Amino acid sequence: MNCPNCERDMQQGVLQAGNLMAFNKTRHKVSLLSREEADVMIVQKAFTSTDFGGWICRKCGLIVFDYTKQFTRW
Repeated sequence: MNCPNCERDMQQGVLQAGNLMAFNKTRHKVSLLSREEADVMIVQKAFTSTDFGGWICRKCGLIVFDYTKQFTRW
């Protein structure tokens, strides 16, 4: 896959997340508390971690992953 930012080759791999991950429109002190409709809780699990298949650009640092396709770490 080519990076949509700088058009270099991206490295395929696994993004390993903890038990909480959010994408918020603005920075929050506590990411669990969604304030706006645009906020997305990507991972919210009590006892397990979650991984995602994805790509990273080693040149510009962009990471691309599909947050709807997660798998639980064993």
